[in-house]
Amino acid sequence: MDPLADGGVLVEWNTGPELTAAALNIPPGELDPSNLPYAIRHYETVHTCMRAALLGILASARFHVEEADGHTYGTAVHVWGFRP
Repeated sequence: MDPLADGGVLVEWNTGPELTAAALNIPPGELDPSNLPYAIRHYETVHTCMRAALLGILASARFHVEEADGHTYGTAVHVWGFRP
């Protein structure tokens, strides 16, 4: 978790080193955006599913949550506080 100036925090789940390495260590010349390698597609799917799970779990626990700005914070979830 990373604290933010507004008092909220960023929460992010990361993949294991094996999946991260498989997805991120593909030489750029081998990337075809219209047909990405399986490792990259799987990596993106895992991050999408885990972000949705974090949002659902934290909201169920009565935290005020939303997706953080993806360009700035990647797949992080912004937790604003607890809802009574």
